[in-house]
Amino acid sequence: MRFAVKFLGCKVSHADAMLARRRLLEAGHEEAPEAEAELHVINTCCITAEAEAKSRQSVRRSLKSAREVYVAGCAVNLNARQFADIDPGVRPFIGTADDVAAAMPEHLGACADIEHEPLVGRRGPRRARVRARTHARDGAAIVHTPAAPERSAAARTRGFVKVQDGCDCHCAYCIIPTVRGGARSRPAAAVLAEVERRVADGQPEVVMTGISVGDYRDPEHGLELGELMMAAAAVPGVQRVRLSSVEVIHVRDTLLRALHEEPKVCPHLHVPMQSGDDGVLEAMGRHYSAAEYLQAINELRAAVPQVNVTTDIIVGFPNEDEAAFERTLALVSEAGISRVHSFSYSSRPGTVAESLGDRVAPQEKKRRSQQLRGLSEVRSRQHRVAKLGSRERVLVDKVAEAQCAGYTADYTRCYLPGGAARAGQLVDVGVHELHADGLRVTPI
Repeated sequence: MRFAVKFLGCKVSHADAMLARRRLLEAGHEEAPEAEAELHVINTCCITAEAEAKSRQSVRRSLKSAREVYVAGCAVNLNARQFADIDPGVRPFIGTADDVAAAMPEHLGACADIEHEPLVGRRGPRRARVRARTHARDGAAIVHTPAAPERSAAARTRGFVKVQDGCDCHCAYCIIPTVRGGARSRPAAAVLAEVERRVADGQPEVVMTGISVGDYRDPEHGLELGELMMAAAAVPGVQRVRLSSVEVIHVRDTLLRALHEEPKVCPHLHVPMQSGDDGVLEAMGRHYSAAEYLQAINELRAAVPQVNVTTDIIVGFPNEDEAAFERTLALVSEAGISRVHSFSYSSRPGTVAESLGDRVAPQEKKRRSQQLRGLSEVRSRQHRVAKLGSRERVLVDKVAEAQCAGYTADYTRCYLPGGAARAGQLVDVGVHELHADGLRVTPI
């Protein structure tokens, strides 16, 4: 079967989609461009109502060219019927990423019968079953099949390595613990073995990712996240170890030590703020105050002065008034945030916040989002201006005739002249000019 894989949402969704891709390749199926593929595999997202809608739209687009569409991921685990009802050619798969990736080739006639490594919860080993509120009558395949052993992926510059899944935080607005289950960690030995494979595949940078990655605890030897990152940095051939996103309550101890002591650990952290107002944070069920967030970021900067901090913010939470929003803007500036990803609040069925209603008008959410994006652009420009005249090291990930592009260790986008480097190459550069979304640089 000729297939194409797509995903919506976060880096974990990307990692899950790539796992399904590997299993299909192992089973002898052939990857093809979307327009030529008989089967489309889509990993969905449900973080917002808009993300669910986009997932359904992606399925409908795929049906224009594909004979069958397999769907999995968070939106399917939340409500499989919304996909099964689209068309008889759509098959939803409920379950963990490992189970779903094993079931897809089995459904196509290729049996995978080797046990996969377990994700391990805080109370000991267990199979990571998703507590989805969907059933077989919804038209989904209930999946409990073990996965086949992993085979190396095609070479890419940056490899996403999922080290953890699930979350125990249960924020009032978030549906993810329902569709992904509780926090559980992957054994460090398996993570490091995958890092070795990524290097062999030509990926000099690895990105540690998970749903609540700061909850990571090696079930075999007790390694924490920072210790795991330092161990990954020691793998021969690794040039960079990056972290996808981490909660502020986990910016401490071994993570700070890794950022301070290990040059290969990238000085960039994406630390969700969500709000700068204590009343909103409390209603959200977050586990810190605005002052505690600021204190943690200040301690981070004291340990790693060159660190670049980016964040997520939700605008229009039911109890967010104009004063609360202004406090959020102030905290963004005070904490030295260089870039903000803003999201308009979207009520999710089954969450605590659902009972609060949706009190902020859509046009007001839009206005606040625009204002926040404007501040983000100002903060991003300030971050880049400070680099003018400096020397940086860029990992090139895109090569074209006109120009090459890549990222610095602190995740600043840089643009080099065409032909200046090859993909996967680390290049020392001088920063000489601002670009619309990054920096223009020349090799030294």
